[in-house]
Amino acid sequence: MRRLLFWVLPWLGLSIAIFASWMHLAVLDPSRLAWLLDGNDHGQAAVGLAAYLRGPPPWPSLHSSMLMAPEGLPLALTDSNPLLGLLLRPFAAVLPVGVQYLGLWLFACILLHMGFAAALVRRYAPDPFATWIGAVLLTLMPVLLARFGHVNLCAQWLILWALWIFVDARRASQPLQWVAVIVAATLIHPYLLVMVAAIWASAMLRRFVLAPDNKARGGMIGDIGLVAAPLLFGPMLLGTIGTPIVAIGGYGGFSMALDALWNPNIPSYSALLPAASVDGSQGLEGMNYLGAGLLALVLVALFYRLRHRDAGKDDPLAPLLWLVPAFVLLTLVAMMPHLIWRGQIVATLPVPGGMARFLDPIRAAGRMFWPVDYVIALAAIAMVCRMRRGTIVLAAALLLQIIDLTPLFAFARGSTASAAQASPYRRTLDPRWDAVIARADMVEFEPPEPYRDLALMEEVAWRAIVAGRPVRYFYASREPVAVKRRLAADALAFNMGQIDPRRLYVLLDGKVPPGLAGRVTELDGVTIIAPAGADSPVVP
Repeated sequence: MRRLLFWVLPWLGLSIAIFASWMHLAVLDPSRLAWLLDGNDHGQAAVGLAAYLRGPPPWPSLHSSMLMAPEGLPLALTDSNPLLGLLLRPFAAVLPVGVQYLGLWLFACILLHMGFAAALVRRYAPDPFATWIGAVLLTLMPVLLARFGHVNLCAQWLILWALWIFVDARRASQPLQWVAVIVAATLIHPYLLVMVAAIWASAMLRRFVLAPDNKARGGMIGDIGLVAAPLLFGPMLLGTIGTPIVAIGGYGGFSMALDALWNPNIPSYSALLPAASVDGSQGLEGMNYLGAGLLALVLVALFYRLRHRDAGKDDPLAPLLWLVPAFVLLTLVAMMPHLIWRGQIVATLPVPGGMARFLDPIRAAGRMFWPVDYVIALAAIAMVCRMRRGTIVLAAALLLQIIDLTPLFAFARGSTASAAQASPYRRTLDPRWDAVIARADMVEFEPPEPYRDLALMEEVAWRAIVAGRPVRYFYASREPVAVKRRLAADALAFNMGQIDPRRLYVLLDGKVPPGLAGRVTELDGVTIIAPAGADSPVVP
């Protein structure tokens, strides 16, 4: 009964309260899609997962053939969720078509985040009440709450899970504990995998240095190999290894600022502190704001630590110092090559060509600081828990954090309010869309550029996937070289007026090649070329 009252019920109740404050509850309804098909990354993820389940390959392949047809592409490159894909794949034949699972995924992320946060804080807190205040503080992190547009990156519970393993030397010496979190991170998002791997490497460093002798160090080889295996075989399962990817040269485009801890970057992320960023993209991807409540808590913790220097002999936070080498490296990666202060680039450091190529996949480098954010917050919470009135201080910090993040909650919940509407579509309202798509063998977007009108592309692609029609081009986080070449050939043929009469062409820029003017019509103001034999849908 005590476990139910003090742990299970608070965990569920607080998780539901946070989720309901953050997301519109209608997102939990799998039939509600309008909040996803809005031109953001979560729409791309929803379409990618739906395409994978609509034309599933032999299990456990994670290659989807319905997007970027006919070659297809790995599910991971659609910014979708390979873990969800693997879990749902055995049931693909009986699952309803045209539903989404991302709202439930977000709720699961909050549940797991709260659970691991409580497990971490419990190690330092004097009682369950203080534990849950600390757990809520670790969950009300702007780096989590602002990521609702990219749902895989809301799995920041992976960072807390890895830290939970790390802080206990006994757990950290058990390789299967690390295998579990490494495999989960591999199947969710590569950025999170890098963060988790950095924490694991720190645990191995600590174990190697503190080993009693060389025999014990030699015994680590097998454990390291067991944990490293998923790092090697994971990309093979994901299908991203052996598939040449077009380099984007984007490292440094979304760096973290020098003042990131107290700079919200975007005004709608804080009610109390001013924001400044280079641009909106850097503001989001480089954002590592702690929130006013946690910032105040860090200052109180530092003051307390300076006043009680002699209390560090048996400091339970001492193991966290082993994270410093890896975290210094992550911080450098997050900040380089641009040094940003108050929204202005004050200096740019040279990056050797080899390093730039190596770091090319880490375009949104500012994310790499997230584990440091969480450890700073955890250390502050743990230190304050040692104070005589620590629980009161934690409660005050939580109240301040909630007040400060009120605009962020309102922004996130407002962004998902469209989940309340039954229709998934806002751009393609004409019922003739389904008829035209059904008569096509394939859907082709021209030009193959996602930012022309990504919301339109997501709606048309969703309709095509529901109808079981492959899509010749769709937005991918990275494009395979072979697909990129084929897309260029498609665009060249289209611009020369050469089309496949069985396809539906959606002209994202409305420009019609010479010789095709007689084939063009419109639906909902969208210029299309309908497949031959279909009734010409002309808007009155």
